[in-house]
This record gives sequence, C-alpha cells and structure tokens, in this order.
Amino acid sequence: MNAEDAPRPNTTGKTAGDVLDGILSNPKRWLALLGLFAGMCGLVMLVLYVFMRLFGVQAKELRLGSASSHVLFESVEKGTGNAEYVVIVSPQGWQKTSIEVHPDERLSFQANGKICVDVHEVINNVNQRLEYENGIAEREHIRRNDVDEKRVPEDYFTPEQRQSLILRRPWVDPGGFDLSKYEPAFRSRRGRYLLPDENAAGLIAAVSVAPENKSPAVSDAFFVGRSKEDYTPSHAGWLWFTVNDVQNNDPQNPNLFYNDNVGSFWVRVVVKHG
Repeated sequence: MNAEDAPRPNTTGKTAGDVLDGILSNPKRWLALLGLFAGMCGLVMLVLYVFMRLFGVQAKELRLGSASSHVLFESVEKGTGNAEYVVIVSPQGWQKTSIEVHPDERLSFQANGKICVDVHEVINNVNQRLEYENGIAEREHIRRNDVDEKRVPEDYFTPEQRQSLILRRPWVDPGGFDLSKYEPAFRSRRGRYLLPDENAAGLIAAVSVAPENKSPAVSDAFFVGRSKEDYTPSHAGWLWFTVNDVQNNDPQNPNLFYNDNVGSFWVRVVVKHG
C-alpha cells in the first residue's frame, strides 16, 4: 500500500482559521457575514434609539454604562454638567450604581417596568390553573388539538375558581401595591418592610456612602415610585436602588425575602446642578 492509499486522518473537526478561510473564499458567505454584522449594528442602533425616545435621553455625550453598576446609558451636557442616566433595577436587594450625587444637586426620577415579589405564588397559581384546565377538559370532553373545537376550559371556571386564580401579590409597576388590599403571608410582617408606610414592591432609592457589600441606612432611603421630582440629597454619596420588601434581621442573609422577587424596573435619572 503506497502513501496515497494510506488511510487519511479524521478531518471532520475545523479550526476557527478553517471556518474563516471557507467564508473568505466564498463570496456568498462573505456577503452573508457582512450582512450579519450590519444587522447586529443596526439592532444596537435601534436599541439606543428606542431608549433615547422612551426615556428622553439626549445624545450629547451618550455612552454605555457599566453593567456592574446597572447604569445602561449616561448622557452629560457640556458646560452645565447636568446628566441623565438610564438604570436597570433588579428587585433582589440593594444595588449600588456608579452615579455620585451631592447636596447642591436636584434629582428627578421616572420609572417603569414590572416586578413580582412572590414568584412562589405565581408558580402555584399556574399549577392551579393547569389543574382546573385538565379537570374541565376531561369532564367536558374538550378536544385539545381539534381545529373544529371552539370551547376552552376557562369558559367553565366557577366563580370560586376564578377568585382563587387572582394573585394576592400581583405583578406591579414601580408604584407598588397597597398592603391593605394585598395581605402579607403573616400580618405581623407588615411593619418589617423597608419603608412600612409606603407601598410594597415600590421603587426605593438612597444616597449613601455604604460600601458595596453593605446596605444603605434606612434613614438614607426614600420612596421613588413611578416618579419623583426635584429631590435634594442632604449629603453626598452614591445612588442606590431597591424595592420595598420585608427586611430580614439576620446580617448573614439580609435578602431572604428578596430571593423570590422577579422582573425589573427601568429608571431615568436626571441630575441637575443648582
């Protein structure tokens, strides 16, 4: 057997160089790659445009923020130092941003988004609905995949079933929900919310010099909700965000009652001097 007849090694695996060479040597693949890059750039520009339109951010010195600080966009006006930010707020406890503020500044907030502070109830609610659906479909002989079937299980829900599927702690916007209408699991916890006199799950901010691994003092916290205008901090510090939820006294697990929170808020922050 000569060298040409010898078995060849398995060449099914390709290196990145092989793939790139295959693309560059084929005009159609090269054009497809350019199209992909152009599409990605267009998507990024579209996202920037939507955020600027949605939050009114001016493209003065617009730049992407730090993911670790939750600041998505920052815009600083030359000459005045006035700044605008778009921040994403996760509802899993206090989060420190890279926004530093001072007593001679005025802060304004506009917020939107949806969160739920009891994902366990959401899961139970879905499972309960599926149980109702399966029982009704079997009893009423509702065909699941028949194009001629016009009935659906929810048409047969009893008033009691409909009532049982209403979330006690619903998905809410940054305004939160009134605890007098949506009772906590234990009434005695009502006084243990971060700001007990404000709506549960509502957006809260603080100006604090606390380190990253600590939480701002309650005295530094203030309720933002859907919007807040011309807030003047009493001292300099970093801007923090969280939502109004039950506080745990265990310093090793302060976010115990934040762990079942899901969703996010978007906040436009405007900082003006004087």
